[in-house]
Amino acid sequence: MFDGIILTCIDKLQGERTASSIYHLLKGKKSIQTVQDAHIYHLEKYYGIYNVLTKERFNNNLSRLVAEGLLNTIENEYSKFQLSTIGVEWLEEHKEHLKVEYFNGLTYNKITDVFYLRLLLLIQTLTNAKMNYFRFIPVTDNHSAERWVKQHYQTMKTKKKEVIQSLYDELYNLLDMFPEQDASLFVDRLTGYQTIGLSTNQLSEKYMLTDEDVHLLLTGMVHRIITTVHKDKEKFSIHAKILNDLSETNLITHSANKTNQLLKKSYTINQIAAMRNLKTNTIHDHIVEIALYDSDFPLDNYISAEDQKEVITVLNNENSFKLKDIKESLNENISYFQIRLVLAVNKKVLK
Repeated sequence: MFDGIILTCIDKLQGERTASSIYHLLKGKKSIQTVQDAHIYHLEKYYGIYNVLTKERFNNNLSRLVAEGLLNTIENEYSKFQLSTIGVEWLEEHKEHLKVEYFNGLTYNKITDVFYLRLLLLIQTLTNAKMNYFRFIPVTDNHSAERWVKQHYQTMKTKKKEVIQSLYDELYNLLDMFPEQDASLFVDRLTGYQTIGLSTNQLSEKYMLTDEDVHLLLTGMVHRIITTVHKDKEKFSIHAKILNDLSETNLITHSANKTNQLLKKSYTINQIAAMRNLKTNTIHDHIVEIALYDSDFPLDNYISAEDQKEVITVLNNENSFKLKDIKESLNENISYFQIRLVLAVNKKVLK
């Protein structure tokens, strides 16, 4: 999975971004450049799916793909790669096994870990409590997950047997969506009464997968479970309860939201920069971020309809998202900021 995702990202980036941009994408870097790249190159599903990935591990994997002949470096381009003929063939041969349909990274990256830790700790707590054993060591020291489980356990403890059965039935139905090996791996990670869940390394050895693929598989499964629970909250009521306060995740960062509130009060970009003691370019980044998510974004306030049309024409003709190449083909009065806004607003129709 890890190899396939790296190759897929490199293929979609078309040599227009460095390998570091893929690392930042998988880590879920909160820069507007990374988020906008996720949108315009249609890599949203991979955003933030490997938040514990180290640069060393990523670079080692990249070097191995080059050594195995799946990737070629692009001449005179620092840290840029393209798929070799072998790489294209490998991706075509393995694409059905990459399980990319599991992932929904841009939507769920902020809530994945919290949801999963709550689920793991709730199962551990209920199964131990049923046996009147309360001296267990929690599977996580995440204070947020611990607080949530403690709070909701109070409403469940009088009907532990029924809640456990319901939780079991729900999880059984959810895992029934997956191939048997994937479902078994997920279950082997669970900790219960006198049962300790396997670590990533142990799962890796048992299922003959890399550590990277174990992490990605579990992440992808959690994403698909969340998607399914959202669609039928009555059928999966306990999982829906775990999700309840996590469902409405604001995709716009806190700082960009502050800028947005000031824009709505008709302050200019320069005024907002002065009021917030920020650089104008930072406010530009905020506005591009707002444009990515606001379906009613007032693009005409920032660039004329005529100039918008020119940018889109160049984008279609160039078949490239490299800002420098786009800028050189445009009227010199059109700024990089305006190009980025057009890209943000038209992300769904450009490819």
